[in-house]
Amino acid sequence: MRRMWGTWGVAMALLVSGCDAIDLSDITQRDAKTRVRPEPPGEHCEFGGDAVLTGLDKDRDGELDDAEVTATDYVCDPALPQVRTRARAEPHGAHCALGGQAVQSGLDRNANGQLDDAEVSLTDYVCATTVANVLLRVRPVLPGEKCPVGGQVSHAGHDANGNGLLEDEEISQEVYACNEPAPVLSRLRVLPAFTAPCDGDDRGGLMLEAGADLDGDAVLATSEIHATAYACGLETSDLKVYHDGEPPGPNCAQGGTRVDAIQDRDRDGELDAGGFAATVYVCQATRVHDGTYVVASPVDLVALEGVTHLRGELIISAPTLTDASLPSLAVIEGSFTAKGNASLRRLSLPSLRFVGGNVEVRSNARLDTLALGTTASKAILWVERSLIVEDNPMLPTLEGLAAVMPRDSISLRANNAMERPGLLPQVTVLQGSLVIEDHLRMDRTPFVNLSQVHGDVRITNNAALLGPFGLENLTRVDGTLELRENTVMETLQPLARLGSVGALELIGNPQLPDTTGFERLSYAGRIHIQGNKELVSAGDMPMLEQITQDFSVKYNAKLQRVHHLPLLRSASAVVTVGNPVLTSLEGFSPLTRLTTLEALGNAALTSLGDLARLRELEVLSLQGNGALTDFGLPELARVSLSFVVVDNHKLPTCRATALLASVFKGDPVTGVNIDANDDTATCP
Repeated sequence: MRRMWGTWGVAMALLVSGCDAIDLSDITQRDAKTRVRPEPPGEHCEFGGDAVLTGLDKDRDGELDDAEVTATDYVCDPALPQVRTRARAEPHGAHCALGGQAVQSGLDRNANGQLDDAEVSLTDYVCATTVANVLLRVRPVLPGEKCPVGGQVSHAGHDANGNGLLEDEEISQEVYACNEPAPVLSRLRVLPAFTAPCDGDDRGGLMLEAGADLDGDAVLATSEIHATAYACGLETSDLKVYHDGEPPGPNCAQGGTRVDAIQDRDRDGELDAGGFAATVYVCQATRVHDGTYVVASPVDLVALEGVTHLRGELIISAPTLTDASLPSLAVIEGSFTAKGNASLRRLSLPSLRFVGGNVEVRSNARLDTLALGTTASKAILWVERSLIVEDNPMLPTLEGLAAVMPRDSISLRANNAMERPGLLPQVTVLQGSLVIEDHLRMDRTPFVNLSQVHGDVRITNNAALLGPFGLENLTRVDGTLELRENTVMETLQPLARLGSVGALELIGNPQLPDTTGFERLSYAGRIHIQGNKELVSAGDMPMLEQITQDFSVKYNAKLQRVHHLPLLRSASAVVTVGNPVLTSLEGFSPLTRLTTLEALGNAALTSLGDLARLRELEVLSLQGNGALTDFGLPELARVSLSFVVVDNHKLPTCRATALLASVFKGDPVTGVNIDANDDTATCP
């Protein structure tokens, strides 16, 4: 109080002294100011907040300066809800093919120390895999730029800390799989009378077939059929088929399409009273990954496990991979290649239904189990191009490929553990070629239902193949049928149903005694038989009528005869070269015209009399036939281009010149060569 009175005394003294008037408000009034600044978490606020600073604006600059602060109050934020997680066992199914854990997370908003059901905001699926110490984490993806209609993202990596969870820092591969459901197609197919399961109805019935259009061609292929139902005693006009969406539930875990067939004869869109009705479901949760995908490590393989449709090629080339299993992958739009996997023991894609290019399994040194597609539901694995299984020395069988149906070609080569290869029953027609070669143990082929090959069939260098067993239903080969260097092949009987062949080549099969077996062969573009050292006879083709090119036998050390071609009426050329004990060409006796008749170096051949009906040739070439004494061609009337008779030491030259004079119609300067025959013999 004393201090206050002192102040007022000074003021009164100034007033009395007569100085100019003073405005006391300039001395006594200052604006109170407040300033707020963020307060980081710390000693004043555990979770952060705001610091409220107050004081007088002494310098009246309109702001509260630090020196003017007289008090600080703190407005602290409340504690934030903590992020909580919980794990639940996830069974085998859509999220995890091999089971795993559903890891749920969210904010503990009620601060009760645990994650309640209502607080779950995110679920990650941590899935078990076929690869030790590698985990897969699957998370849903909402519709957006990555996946327009949603999908999932898979992360894979090594569980470095061994806690059974895949943390962000452990992820080394990421794969997006977007939802793109394939259109569902259906059709009604007529069943003839007494056809199962309508075998008790003389009216037959209908089969309702439905499936997803995996290859996008708007046609329901056999390989795409997913569900069937039967209606006995009905006709197509009796049924109406409807498609409708099927939500996730007991019929389709992830949703799909419901296909109803109802009897609606009055066309009112409703089921007739007491009429037939059937429902099938096509459950399709297609998850598509765009682009070619290369599996170079176990992690790459695991990251692909959530993909059902690959819009590109799949290449597996991982030297350390021991087991490659993709249980969900159904469609590969490009080719599928598994090549050079030095440690791979098992390769399995059981859901695979369609491959738009080749399937190539090559040079996998330890592979002993191969399964593509499945026969459990009689589903077909359609391969648009070729199947190639080569140089897999430990692979014992092809039974795991029983569902495969390639359009173009098949090549099986150097799978040296393969003895009984199993059956490939879906292979009925090949637009390309069939190659079976370089096998040490294979004793039969797996193509029991193959009937037509529009390209070549090459069966070469198979050390244990006694005959072309497994090809008993082959009726047509448009290209070349080549049987070469099969060291124990002794019979051709499995080819008894073959009716036509572009070319038949039997070369270097050292145990083959004859060509018996072609019982129905009626047409061949050409026939070439060479270097079969135990071959005694050739021919034995009772139905053969036409050879458009040549029938040639060359360098068969024990060949004695070409016989039993009773229906042969047409051939372009007959060629016999280097068959030292050949004496009979009886099989060619029906022929009346040839372009070329060529006999070279057949040391035991004494006459061409088996071709006694032959009337016309363009080229006659007889050279080095040491025992030839007579032409034996009484009906021959014309040789139009070339007449060569050389080095037949027992054939009288005079016979050659006499025949030349009577039949040759060509240029005598360029078309005739008669030399080194028996010049000493006389002719009547």
